[in-house]
This record gives sequence, C-alpha cells and structure tokens, in this order.
Amino acid sequence: MNFLKKWFNRHRTVLLGMSSTILMLIFLIFLADWVIMPLYTHHGAEEELPDVTELSFEEAKTVLNKKGFQIIKDKEQFDDTYPAGTVIAQNPVPFSRVKKGRRIYVTVSAGERSIQVPRVLGSSERDAIFAIRQAGLKIGDVFYKYNDYYPSGVVCNQSIPPDSTVVEKTVVDITVSLGRLPGRFLVPNVVGRSLKTAKILLEKAGLKVGNITYKVNNKLIPDTVIEQAIAPGQEVSQGQEIDLVVSQLEED
Repeated sequence: MNFLKKWFNRHRTVLLGMSSTILMLIFLIFLADWVIMPLYTHHGAEEELPDVTELSFEEAKTVLNKKGFQIIKDKEQFDDTYPAGTVIAQNPVPFSRVKKGRRIYVTVSAGERSIQVPRVLGSSERDAIFAIRQAGLKIGDVFYKYNDYYPSGVVCNQSIPPDSTVVEKTVVDITVSLGRLPGRFLVPNVVGRSLKTAKILLEKAGLKVGNITYKVNNKLIPDTVIEQAIAPGQEVSQGQEIDLVVSQLEED
C-alpha cells in the first residue's frame, strides 16, 4: 500500500493531467454530437414538401419559395392532359420531409405535341393508313367514291390538308377512289359478312346500306349479316339502298 501511495504521489500531476484531458475529450465529443453537428446539418429544420403538381410553374415557384425551397425546372415533356407550363411531376415527391433550402426538381408539361399532317393523296389505302398512324395521328372513317382522276384503290381526298399542323392523335378521314364510274352497278353478296364489312362492300359497289333489322341468332357472332333484300348479282341504279337483316344475341 505504501508503495502505491508513493507511486501515486510521485505521478499525481501526470495522472490528474491525463484525467483532465480525457474528460475534456468526452465533453468535446458530446458537444460536437449534440450541439455543433445538429446546428451544422440544420437538424430539426425539416419541412413537409407541398404538392405543386397541376400548378403552373410560376405558382409552384411561389409556393415552394414561401416554404424555403428552391425550384428547378428539370425538363419539359409533351403531355396531352395538362396545358403547357403546368408542373406534372416533382422530385422529391410531395409530402416527404426535406430540409429547408433544398432544390426541388420539377417536370413541366410542354403541352400537346404538334404534328404535321402527312400527304397521303395518291397513296394506296394501306400506305395512307400506315403513314397517318406513323405520324402519331388516328385514322378515322374510310370513304369510297368514284373518281375520274385517281385510279381505283388510291386515296383521292383527306379530311385535313397536307402539311397542316395539328395536335397528336387528331383524327384524319380519307376517301379512296373507286376508279371511273361503271356503266352498271351490281349488288355484292354480303351475307355472312360483318355489318362493318357489308357497308364497305356496298359502298365500293356504289350502293348504300338501307334499313337494318336485327334478329336473334345465338349461333352467329353479333352484327353478322343474315339476309339482304336484293339478291347478289342483280343490276341496280347507283346509290341503291340495300336493306339488311343482322344477327344479335338473345336479350336477357
């Protein structure tokens, strides 16, 4: 014991200095962890991020700036739902908790895509339909008409003039030439055809669909032609209406 006391007394100053140093280090670590670092990282200064989608860019900027955020226009993309200049997406996502001063990246609508209508006059029906769809437009009705200038099977008219500027998915109708007006008009056989096909065949023959009567027939696909009023092969006048009987499923 005497030896320990003597040793302690001899090294007392050193031991007290080391103890003070260790306590000071512990205090500094505590201070850095609980005071300095939270202040540096703005701990506790997080805010709930408001939802600025469906607002205009300027409106979104005002809302975010009031909350202490910065808005950055990340990109623009075509959108047929929201008008040009509307925010359609944001990152981080709405209602997440983020620190004040953070940059908020938004995607803004560029509006509907403008498309130049292709010229399909003089093209075959198939090529015209392909060109219209390839351009981002929709094919509407296909009409058939006798034409002295354009040969049979060639597009002789389009509902929207070539090179017109329209929005994406605009519907374009086309008219296909049936060639020169024939000297006689014969009734085609449309029995067993779908009503849609029957209308096309009659139109191509220079005739029209007359009255449509529906008849229950569970063995046939609905809208299948069962009967036609004028027999196939008979000669009629141009524009003659042909009455049809069409199938339908039995009603409950």
